[in-house]
Amino acid sequence: MFTPPQLVLAFVISSLIGLGFFLLFGKGWLRLIVYWLVAVIGFFIGQIISSLLNFSIFAIGSVNLLEATATCLIALFVTRALWKSDAAQ
Repeated sequence: MFTPPQLVLAFVISSLIGLGFFLLFGKGWLRLIVYWLVAVIGFFIGQIISSLLNFSIFAIGSVNLLEATATCLIALFVTRALWKSDAAQ
């Protein structure tokens, strides 16, 4: 499914998305770690789902960039919403 260069590309892209999300919405080291993990996991879940469905709008090699990025951002916003709701209680 992934060759090492494509794996590195996917890891770098998802890490940058997680870092950007932290810079916009994060506070503290714990959120940096959580947002990074969620971004990487969400990106790879989106990649796996789009590969299984054989669906790709914008791909770089075998990395389905648009689908994986969308899944990554959904996972990050869900994590942020759940984290905010825990703080409000």
